[in-house]
Amino acid sequence: MKDSVVRGRLLQLLYERRNEGSIPFGRLEEAVPPPGGISHRDWLRAVAQLSEYGLIDWTPLEDKSGMGQLSGFAKINDFGVKVLEAGVAPPIQISIDERRRTTVPRREQAPIAKSTPQQQMMTDALEKVIAAINQADVSKQEKNESKSLLRKLLSSKAAAKVLGAGAQSLAAKYFKP
Repeated sequence: MKDSVVRGRLLQLLYERRNEGSIPFGRLEEAVPPPGGISHRDWLRAVAQLSEYGLIDWTPLEDKSGMGQLSGFAKINDFGVKVLEAGVAPPIQISIDERRRTTVPRREQAPIAKSTPQQQMMTDALEKVIAAINQADVSKQEKNESKSLLRKLLSSKAAAKVLGAGAQSLAAKYFKP
């Protein structure tokens, strides 16, 4: 099964169980087992990836076995909810099973988090850079190379952490696939 599908299944599961708080994963007795067709290793790798890209909150437990086993507690965070409810572009590929998608009436959806003033300033500055590139007196190839670098920057983990949802909104607005 593709990693993006495993990540999608895991994110949806955490979304569906978000009212339960943190959920155990890994080698804990009460840990959530992977659904059929997904290996334990792939399931835990998806937990690590979603945590790394800021879509879930992960609290690891110390591995006392000495075997490098991953265990801990995960819960979906506001950014993960926005990806599922509001269609915010995730910083890592996630395949959502539309048959399992929960439709949430607009008034019940989690509010989209406001950017901090610093994040908004950086997002505005990047938007000005994009506009300046578009208006620059250079060849189309040079503009495309510059935009390609910006697209790469906006899809990075660092940009997701620094700009928050601003990185995804800029990428979606100016660099549609």
